[in-house]
This record gives sequence, C-alpha cells and structure tokens, in this order.
Amino acid sequence: MNNLFLEGPIQTGKSTLIREVLHEACGPELKGVGGFTVQRMHFPTPGNDKRFGFRLMPAAAPIKAHTCVTTTDENLLASDGVFKLTGCEGGSRTNMEVFETKGVTLLTQALEDAKAGRIGLVLLDEIGGHEMKCRKFMSLLNRLLDSDIPCIGVIKHPDSTRRMDPSLLEANEELHKKITGHENESGEILYYERGDEAVRTTLKKFI
Repeated sequence: MNNLFLEGPIQTGKSTLIREVLHEACGPELKGVGGFTVQRMHFPTPGNDKRFGFRLMPAAAPIKAHTCVTTTDENLLASDGVFKLTGCEGGSRTNMEVFETKGVTLLTQALEDAKAGRIGLVLLDEIGGHEMKCRKFMSLLNRLLDSDIPCIGVIKHPDSTRRMDPSLLEANEELHKKITGHENESGEILYYERGDEAVRTTLKKFI
C-alpha cells in the first residue's frame, strides 16, 4: 500500500495529527518528506473583518495559522501561495494560478527528489478541492498517486466538496478511487474524528 489519506469533518485535527506523527518519525524539519501543506491565515484586524484564507506551502512549513497583516484582498491574492480568501466583500475569492505555478513546482520537485532518493515520503495535505480544476497539477498528482512513492495526506470528504463546489464532486470521487486503486490494492482512506487513536497507530505504522 503506497497511499494513506484521512478524510472527515472540517477542523477536527486531521492535518495536525499527520504533522504530529511526521514530527515524531522525521523530526520538526520533516527531513525526507516532500510535497505540500495548506496553511490557514487569519487577520488580527479590529472591527468586523471576518476574512480568513489559505495558502499553499512546502511540506515542512508550519501549519499553525499564519497571522496576516496585509489588508487588501488584491494584495493578499497576489501573495506567495495564497489561493483562497473567504469573508471578502462579495464572497469568496480564489487564485487558481497558484496551483499551476507553485503547486506544479512542489509536485515536480517531489517527483524528482523521490527518484533521486532524497525523500522517501510525499505529503499531500490537502487534496480534493479547487486544485482539481488545474490540469497540469492534477497530471502530476496522479503520477504520484500511481507511483511506488508513499503518499500521505488529507482528502476532502465528498460532502465538503459538494458544499464548496458541486461541479467538483465527480472529480473528487474519481480522486478517491485513484488513491485506493482497484479493490484497495494501492491505498486506504481513513475516516477520522478527533481522538481516534486507531488512526494514529495506522499512520505510525505507514510512516
């Protein structure tokens, strides 16, 4: 089995759990781990600012929420790796170019590093959302999931994808199949709720 992913309700600690297990096995710098993580952004501005955002970062980047002091939506979406802002005037805003540029770079680097023996594990945290609209990113992602390179991460549950963008639901379901393979010979997707020690044990054995 080369792929092991978690899915479940939002903000239940899926990414945090994976990061804790990786730190135990690989150290705080995640030596030998490639890929990417998604970092939450929050805004300590006074008043009624209800924005929060997400940015794509290298696997070893901390997932602790990044405090952002940039104020305008335009500047934020032009910042390194920022691909989504919610709570903006007029609703959510996305910058899909992030996946075609930084995302492609991170996945290409992971494939090259794995081939050269510089890494032995790829973190993909998370997948199953907006990035599925980016063909080049998805082509590289599928190469990783089809390869012998161990991949670990979080995938959006179909219910989450349906709420976010119903048009992505079919692609999300196909991605689930890609992770597990025919009759689950390639990988496993575990449903996680906070405090599930059995999932932690499975992660440790995989890593």
